[in-house]
Amino acid sequence: MIHHMVRMFIETEAVTTDWTVGKEVLSAFAEAEPRLVPEAIYSWSTKLEDFTTVDACERYWAWITQMRGGDYKFEFPLGLGWRRKKAVRYQAEVKHSQNDYFGKWNGGGLSLYAAPNKTVDWLPVFRRVCAAMTPQYGLLHQFTNMEDVRGPNGAPENYFRGGIIPAKNPKISNLGLSKYVVDSTETCAPGTLDPKIPNLGWSNYLGGDFAKAVNPTEIAAAGFAIEKIGAGYLIQVTERLQDVENNFGYFSEQRVKLKKIFPDDFFLIKHEPVI
Repeated sequence: MIHHMVRMFIETEAVTTDWTVGKEVLSAFAEAEPRLVPEAIYSWSTKLEDFTTVDACERYWAWITQMRGGDYKFEFPLGLGWRRKKAVRYQAEVKHSQNDYFGKWNGGGLSLYAAPNKTVDWLPVFRRVCAAMTPQYGLLHQFTNMEDVRGPNGAPENYFRGGIIPAKNPKISNLGLSKYVVDSTETCAPGTLDPKIPNLGWSNYLGGDFAKAVNPTEIAAAGFAIEKIGAGYLIQVTERLQDVENNFGYFSEQRVKLKKIFPDDFFLIKHEPVI
């Protein structure tokens, strides 16, 4: 379930292991509509059990496991996944925020891949997950053949497709910031972090330092839907997610218009796909 899918990505520096977070995230799916209720829960690719209720998942949320080798021992919380194989078909997984072996904080997140379905409204789920996980960055987008093309290594289009925020500092890999991918072709000052948003998707959450670049008054005045959630902003490019598939030209025009409201260097991708 990778190509031409609806994809949702969340990146957060907040604590995710508390069950209050897990309950709200799972409830966002289970309470949205019957077709989005999980069918089974997983740890990586291993099925744990059939889904019954949100509360029954508490014992699996943030299981603590160990890695051992000689004098080496490292404890970390396991992520949790859930899937549907019937309509609507999707798979989702949470990776928990945690300290790495060296005691450095690793951000966590959520990823979702779903088969496109014109009758499903993913926005309420995305909105609720953003409120629960306090993201730095969130993306909800339907990737079609206009954008779902793999580029060369390090291409910003690849980061966009994977919901990845690249960091231009080869020393960052030693800090345990796993939510960032290091672009070794460019560097910034030693010890600094200079993440960039690859591109705008259909709906976008900008929190943390990214929220500082948001001008809500100007964005709303330009006709775009924007709402404050926590310390960040949820911003839509068009009214309907299906616009990406049904009228990409219109979506593209609106995205160009919206990106002009942000600083020139805020996005890695500067040009639209050729229709």
